Amino acid sequence: NNFDVIVIGSGMGGLACASLFARLENKRVLILERHFTAGGVTHSFTRKRRYEWDVGVHYVGEMNKGSHYRALFDFVTDDQVAWCAMPEKFDQFVYPDLRFAARVGIRRFRQDLIDRFPAEKRAITAYFNDLMAASRWYGRHMLGKLLPRWLQPLWSIINRFGRQLALTRTQAYLDVRFKDQKLKAVLLSQWGNAGLPPVHSAFAAHAVIACHYLDGGYYPVGGAKTIARSVTSIVERAGGLVLTKHRVDRIIVENGKAIGVRVFSRSKGVDRVSQFYADTIVSDAGAFVTYDQLLPKDYPLSFRSELHNLDPGSFHVCAYVGFKESPEKLGFRGENYWIYSSYDHNQTFAARNQVLDGKISGCFLSFPSLKDPKSNGHTAELISFIGHEPFSAWIAKRWRKRGEEYEKLKQQLGRDLIEFVDSKFPGFAELVDYCEVSTPLSTQKFTGHKNGCIYGLPCVPQKFSVDWLSPRTPVKNLYLTGSDISGHGIVGALMGGAMTTMAASQKKLPIIKLLISTQRLSRHPEKRDVLLESSV
Repeated sequence: NNFDVIVIGSGMGGLACASLFARLENKRVLILERHFTAGGVTHSFTRKRRYEWDVGVHYVGEMNKGSHYRALFDFVTDDQVAWCAMPEKFDQFVYPDLRFAARVGIRRFRQDLIDRFPAEKRAITAYFNDLMAASRWYGRHMLGKLLPRWLQPLWSIINRFGRQLALTRTQAYLDVRFKDQKLKAVLLSQWGNAGLPPVHSAFAAHAVIACHYLDGGYYPVGGAKTIARSVTSIVERAGGLVLTKHRVDRIIVENGKAIGVRVFSRSKGVDRVSQFYADTIVSDAGAFVTYDQLLPKDYPLSFRSELHNLDPGSFHVCAYVGFKESPEKLGFRGENYWIYSSYDHNQTFAARNQVLDGKISGCFLSFPSLKDPKSNGHTAELISFIGHEPFSAWIAKRWRKRGEEYEKLKQQLGRDLIEFVDSKFPGFAELVDYCEVSTPLSTQKFTGHKNGCIYGLPCVPQKFSVDWLSPRTPVKNLYLTGSDISGHGIVGALMGGAMTTMAASQKKLPIIKLLISTQRLSRHPEKRDVLLESSV
């Protein structure tokens, strides 16, 4: 029951952290996962033996060869995960009377915008400069979290340049910069990747995500399950373990120091309580769960009320669809579609619960089978935001035993989402052979996130102003990792894993080199684009 490192949760941040500890320091790492499948939101599931979906990985940016995020990812997975590039027009934005395709490369994307909205040429050019400036501030802000606490106030003073731009609300920035409402809508089309509508999100979060996809989108060959498989083999080679169906109930603290965890598991119908111990405890369960649920309730935390007052985040429903035939029949080639009924994204988010009445104002459409060359079946995912409140009546009931009314609601949501897409792409509904729907209750069941939130703590300006969101915690030997201390998405959580490892490790140099190289790369987007153009 004794290990060098215990990692709570097997999401991307926890996997990255475990791999780096195992590879760089040969640490014996124990990963504890509450789900029966490792991977967090990078896990996959299968139905009818031929339909497979990734629950959280829809596309990842900056996985092109030569990217330093790719270099870090390859190191974390020991080169066991391959990546397939999506089509050149990887994101399609569909509006009532306008369609726009995001193409690979900053120059192409910028020129396509200028060609479509020539009256806003100067503003568009300035916008891309602002994206880079806000992204650089964000990178410096993240690196500052690795400094000793006594140095961080000084770093904040040094990093004040660009702060005002970065922490401006995204909608407020665009309202000042642009006049054309359709152009603003197009630039905000990927707002779902941030998990918040532009009226709430910090411009820094929007900028990082927009820059992240300037080089196009990529998908893991064989599906996202290959990520957890690769890290599991790395951990086990170093003498560690990955245990699923093991839910951490408490972090054991003695004299202000984390020494282990209490774990609930179930085997052959018997409930068991175990305790595991390590010199280093890493939580990938999210800041809220870690501080509010895993630490003893009486542990003194000066920021407890601040934690509870943060925005609750975003929730979603997802229809997992299996097709009788390939969706290529309808002209799809593996690109994503962001489909909207309005140019007002804030109104779309505000009306999100109308999906319960069949009134869908926004939907993200993705085709896992067309992105993965190893896929056998034909699949799609249809995602729409929703509140968690409509599902509160079933929150106390067990998974798969929530009753007929709940199942009927899910079936209706699936039908409505399919009909909505079919209204834009006739023939879509006729191809459907299978449909299964997840709700915020599904997310809560398998991740433990509060009310089934999908992105952890939301990227509001306040998130970048608090000093308690960092790899180090007030509890000695306890660390946070994942997207809450870094950024959203696979790469955000990956960087969270690297940051946590540096904060807790004695061998920081290899990771520091990768992070510094990443920062340097982000300062030269034009050079990066030239390389991309030659490869395309």
